[in-house]
Amino acid sequence: MTEKLFWKDAYLKEFDAKVLEVRGKEVILDKTAFYARSGGQPGDTGEINGIKVVDTYYDANGNIVHLLEREPDFKINDIVHGKIDWERRHKIMRLHTAAHIISAVLVKAFGNIKFTGSQIYEDRARMDFNLEKLDDEVVRFIEEKSNEIVEKDLPVFSKIISKEELEKHPELKRLMDESKYEKFDVLRVVGIGDIDLQLDGGTHVKSTKEVGRIKVVKRENKGKNNRRITIVVE
Repeated sequence: MTEKLFWKDAYLKEFDAKVLEVRGKEVILDKTAFYARSGGQPGDTGEINGIKVVDTYYDANGNIVHLLEREPDFKINDIVHGKIDWERRHKIMRLHTAAHIISAVLVKAFGNIKFTGSQIYEDRARMDFNLEKLDDEVVRFIEEKSNEIVEKDLPVFSKIISKEELEKHPELKRLMDESKYEKFDVLRVVGIGDIDLQLDGGTHVKSTKEVGRIKVVKRENKGKNNRRITIVVE
């Protein structure tokens, strides 16, 4: 299985790795800094040996697949050089951490909020959650409290936990559909200072200050007790 360098260092922009498999335009390496599309976070783009990587995702065996713009001229066992599109990745990291900050604000203010869906894009993110009421006043509250956390410059960290630890702390599960957690071979949590800790496999910035100003640009009602907000970071 591909070693996830982005878990060790989300700021790693370039790396060298051995080619394990080439399937047409699909390439599997022994290790990679490219984040694979999952959990609402898009896959990284960039290049390997100068060939554009247009998407990154998991195959059925849990290996990270790099989809190239064209079939490569390198082969199995070759050492190649990878480079991620850092500007795109960093914006996504800021948005992902912003979503976790909002999650912490909602849980503290409204109790056991569950999230029914989320998606991060290059320029925005959306969050769906089971809240009875979402009006302009609540949106202003979310923005105000979230940006207060940003200004505190709290550290953002990650760690691996055991299944036993997870069972003792069910609050780490924020998704409405908890069956999605069953596919995780490794349980990783992301924390923000002492205000938030939740299961997550994505990439994040090092501190809340790096997120920038969080702004809710749209709110929607998506059914009974199901609300959606769209956010940007400035």
